[in-house]
Amino acid sequence: MTRFLIPALLLCLILPLGTTPSQQSDFAIKKDFEDRYERLTRLVQTSTTTAQLDSLKNGIEGLALDFSPHALFLDKALYPATFDQKIKDLRELYARVYDASRIMETQGSQILAMESTIQELTVSLDTLTWERDSLFAELQQNKNNTSALRETIRRLQAHMQAKDQLLFALVDSMFMPYGKDLARVGDDLRDDLAAKLEKANILARVYDIASDNVQFLTATELQGKDFGSLLDTYQQFSARWKGLSDNMHAVYLTGQETGGKGSVAAKKGSSALAKSVPVVRVDSLLTEWNTVLRRTFWSTIEKEFAVRGVAVIPFSDAPGFSASIRAYVDQAKNSGEDATAFVEDVWKNRIDKEWKDALTRESILGKEEYAALDNMVRELTPPIVDMKYVLYIGIIVIVALVLWWMLARKPRHPAPKPSAPNL
Repeated sequence: MTRFLIPALLLCLILPLGTTPSQQSDFAIKKDFEDRYERLTRLVQTSTTTAQLDSLKNGIEGLALDFSPHALFLDKALYPATFDQKIKDLRELYARVYDASRIMETQGSQILAMESTIQELTVSLDTLTWERDSLFAELQQNKNNTSALRETIRRLQAHMQAKDQLLFALVDSMFMPYGKDLARVGDDLRDDLAAKLEKANILARVYDIASDNVQFLTATELQGKDFGSLLDTYQQFSARWKGLSDNMHAVYLTGQETGGKGSVAAKKGSSALAKSVPVVRVDSLLTEWNTVLRRTFWSTIEKEFAVRGVAVIPFSDAPGFSASIRAYVDQAKNSGEDATAFVEDVWKNRIDKEWKDALTRESILGKEEYAALDNMVRELTPPIVDMKYVLYIGIIVIVALVLWWMLARKPRHPAPKPSAPNL
């Protein structure tokens, strides 16, 4: 009964004001329009259900219809606004509030449906955290056993990737019911989301995963083929963290900026979260992660040259690496020295086989620059004829000679003598 009574009361408030504007003075027309416009605006802004808004739609269209004959007069009376612009603004306000109300009415069931998923993901993340400690201890124990160490590194990398994916699956599950535009979510729902983020300790979990990756880089000796996935992991995690931090900013600050009823709760949530792990600490740790990853990458690749007795200009980044290789190639060409060790032992057998995947990433060298360096290096040594091709050519020549010899020995039959003609 109440559901039908409220729209009826709203219409009663609007319709009595709809007196015939054609019978009014100019002043009365302007005042009547402004009064109805302001009343409709307030009613739309304070509506909380789509049912209430449905009844107001007729009021908005009635306002436009009643006063359209006086549009030219109202354009002058409302200057710098115009009649058409005012009606357009009211319709757009209605559309925004209607969409927000519809989202809020449908989100309740979606949020309840996601609760079990969130709980399961949280338990899985806690389980992985316990397993992580065991794997790091195993890493230290296997330092002197190469095969065991490589297996532990593989398992630890897979573990950290799984934990990373679980974390952001948890985050997605929390934000999914609220849609992409968090600014349009009501204060109560936004406060509910803030409470979930705090309860799940999301920021601390993000910090924990980033810290694990930094520890992993410093705890073991890595090989060239390890770095491709490590670079991808950092890039993906950094991009996801950027999206998460933007969403959290929307959750905690939108309520404060709008001064809505949820602003107090938003401030409490923001303050509590900041006390556990401030966003700035996560940003700082991701910067450290990137720094350690790149320093480890370039120092490890530099050892490939040093351990094989090839002296190159030291480097610590992509431009330095390119400059060092180019300088070595130029010096070898000008001096005419033997660059076999550099080309065969280091570049072809190590850099091209073990490091190409990582070096060709756009965040490092990129494919074009790597290809340019590769061509320069390979020009240092003359092309070596592949013995397989020599063998194939030799076999073909031998077969041709045998065929020729057999054809040459084949006896030739004398041509038949022509028979004497009959006389």
